[in-house]
Amino acid sequence: MTSHGAPTDPYRLFFPLGIAIGIAGVAIWPVYYFGLSSGYSGRSHAFVQSTGFVYAFVIGFLLTAIPRFTNTEGPGRPIQFVLAGMLLTSSAAFEFRNERIGHIVFLLTQCLVLYLVAVRFVRRRNPPPATFPLIGMGLLAGAISAIINMGISWGLLSPKLDVLGKRSLTEGMILLLVLGVGGFLGPRLLGLRQLPDFPKIGTLSDETGLSWLERHETAIFVVSGFVLIGTLVAEYAFLLRPAAYVRTIVATTIIAAKIRPWQLPAVRSTLAWCVWLSFLFLTIGLWVSVVAAAYRVEFLHIVFIGGFTLLILSVGMRVTLSHGGHSLAAEKRSWPLRIGIIAVIIAMLARVGATFAPNSFFEHLAIAALLWIAALAVWGYYLVRLLQSDQGKP
Repeated sequence: MTSHGAPTDPYRLFFPLGIAIGIAGVAIWPVYYFGLSSGYSGRSHAFVQSTGFVYAFVIGFLLTAIPRFTNTEGPGRPIQFVLAGMLLTSSAAFEFRNERIGHIVFLLTQCLVLYLVAVRFVRRRNPPPATFPLIGMGLLAGAISAIINMGISWGLLSPKLDVLGKRSLTEGMILLLVLGVGGFLGPRLLGLRQLPDFPKIGTLSDETGLSWLERHETAIFVVSGFVLIGTLVAEYAFLLRPAAYVRTIVATTIIAAKIRPWQLPAVRSTLAWCVWLSFLFLTIGLWVSVVAAAYRVEFLHIVFIGGFTLLILSVGMRVTLSHGGHSLAAEKRSWPLRIGIIAVIIAMLARVGATFAPNSFFEHLAIAALLWIAALAVWGYYLVRLLQSDQGKP
């Protein structure tokens, strides 16, 4: 397979960075369980995973994919190193429970990413995929969350907004990014659709035979993004419980329209199954966490671990293989990915079950963490080897 990547593609820097941050963020549970630390902070863990681990992969993917989709230049190495330094600083601040520094640096990071994405959208020579407005909405939700969290940590906003600030990251920013990226790549990784040839801006597109929904698809996703953000504010700022159901229905509708999770992958590869499982767990987790509201945090881990992590593993592998010029045949029976899938699923079950086993709560957390770390380490080692093997390729 011919590489369509470059040695300076951002994923080469941010994917390994995300792996390191993710392992550090989850390691607090076994460290505490085995008595190597006298305390722990679940709050710090949550911020490290959402603004560090997940966000590193978000930056790596978006700043690699958006220039290609819009036919613009990618960011150079200097700005990538600045972003990486900011990401490490905010993650380290959260790890050491300094939320003031962590939130303000993350806000600056988010603003810089928004700027880099906006510039490429303005200068686009190709129209972006129809689901990509959800990515913009996700970055907007992340900025709102960063402002709220920073304001609370510095005493400028009421602590009553704390839940809104935290959930705007997970059920807002990350969920919207997953729907935006997954809504486009998911069907293609599952073998349901092919990657399109994007028309140039200003050229006429033939809409003959397209349905009303297909012609207005982009506008529909814009509205959906605003609705999803609105439900966060309605639920967590104004305590309107039905908003959670609205958000879940909208997200499920997008998944049903784009992924069709009731349909098995057309491509029977390990990577395709990983994508399919990620959206299956995402859908299940969203509904169970809403219906069984008393265990909201526990069941949201089905979304976080089963949904978000598995999608990161699959998309991260596809990007690394395709941009590095490696054969996509490696996706068919990838043992690193298979090990990752199995370990992540067991880790998810252990984490969800922790609350229902109070006598062994921290043991469950330690087991879940060690399995998750093992999954990321095995998959990550394979990924880094791929990156090393294609260094210097044009």
